[in-house]
Amino acid sequence: MDKMEFNLWKDSLQQDKQEEAMGFFNVIRRHSESSSEDSISHKMGNVTSSPQDLYVVPYSQEYNSLLAEAATLLRKAGDMTSSSSLKRLLYSKADAFLSNDYYDSDIAWMELDSKLDVTIGPYETYEDALFGYKATFEAFIGVRDDEATAQLTLFGDQLQVLEKNLPLDEIYKSENVTAAPIRVIQLLYNAGDVKGPQTVAFNLPNDERIVKDRGTSMVMLKNVSEAKFKLILKPIANVCIMEEQRELVDFDSFFTHTICHECCHGIGPHTITLPNGQKSTVRLELQELHSSLEEAKADIVGLWALRFLMDKDLLPKSLAKSMYVSFLAGCFRSVRFGLEEAHGKGQALQFNYLFEKGAFILHPDETFGVDFEKVEDSVASLSREILTIQARGDKEAAKTLLQKYGVMTPPLKRALERLETVQVPVDIVPDFSIANQILRDIN
Repeated sequence: MDKMEFNLWKDSLQQDKQEEAMGFFNVIRRHSESSSEDSISHKMGNVTSSPQDLYVVPYSQEYNSLLAEAATLLRKAGDMTSSSSLKRLLYSKADAFLSNDYYDSDIAWMELDSKLDVTIGPYETYEDALFGYKATFEAFIGVRDDEATAQLTLFGDQLQVLEKNLPLDEIYKSENVTAAPIRVIQLLYNAGDVKGPQTVAFNLPNDERIVKDRGTSMVMLKNVSEAKFKLILKPIANVCIMEEQRELVDFDSFFTHTICHECCHGIGPHTITLPNGQKSTVRLELQELHSSLEEAKADIVGLWALRFLMDKDLLPKSLAKSMYVSFLAGCFRSVRFGLEEAHGKGQALQFNYLFEKGAFILHPDETFGVDFEKVEDSVASLSREILTIQARGDKEAAKTLLQKYGVMTPPLKRALERLETVQVPVDIVPDFSIANQILRDIN
């Protein structure tokens, strides 16, 4: 199915059915593929389809046998826990797997207050390369780090202040940004939609109804962050960052920016009003470009937000230089995931833009450094450009920006070639020793 076929079919539907067709929690099937023979025939080009050939199948029906078994296990787990909020989450998620209505279970996830932290269900849309509409199932199990969690309330408390001061025209700013609860966990196990870069944090849910009503909630994976910093970011800095700035790459800056990145998913445009007065969302308007631009937004606005909080004396000014240099080293880390991946393309956009503005500098010895006189204005400028594109739902402008900057430029290519010579790993692969031991004990 190509975009034209889908759009012709979608546009022929009533409004509520159009929203269903673009929704997170269903697949699109063909009537002409109702049998395996028909499916083979269609793939060989022997069936002429029409837009009316398409129809929606809820995940609860498409994956019924798997979800029914998962629901049974979730209820058994709910029976075993003494935590009322975890019990509520597990029961409501089991119900959602069978009903295909995830609203209540996502609210239960946002309100989770349990030492054992569980995230499970269809969330991220990176796998949908056609439109970025369809969510993929994933699971994260961890133990809450209470001490680290208590230290992070500052960011959630400042979201509305950050929204109010964004480098964005006032007309596009929201009056009601809900503070995002933040939980820090030590990851024990993950599965499902995890074959891309090993995530260090996630900000959920992505359902715009909940984002509008309740905001979002954030989970930070501290042990994953520590491993990536030690095994990847530090070695990258030793190769790619100028010697005088190398010691500025530190874990506190890396982890603090990761927190701010996730917080900044929750501010800026989400539900928008188009120039014709129609209500929509950034995701629906930017379609397959949304993920890359949203990742770039969270990154660059996160950098802007850290500077803002320092200026308000809410963060130590000692972070100022280290956050920019750590961010520069992080550009090379993320671009290595590939420019077909949302984080990699979004990071290339930022690096190339800041390099063009002179905020990042390439030295004769082929190491890079930060121009601290130029970086602050450059970060604000790119933040404004991305936020404005999102606020207007301007897909053409998003395409132009990504085509110009989200590419492999000579400076980026040279940095990556240097990293190949010292064999810095692209990513880590967790060893879930506790989960594996439990499975061995069961079997």
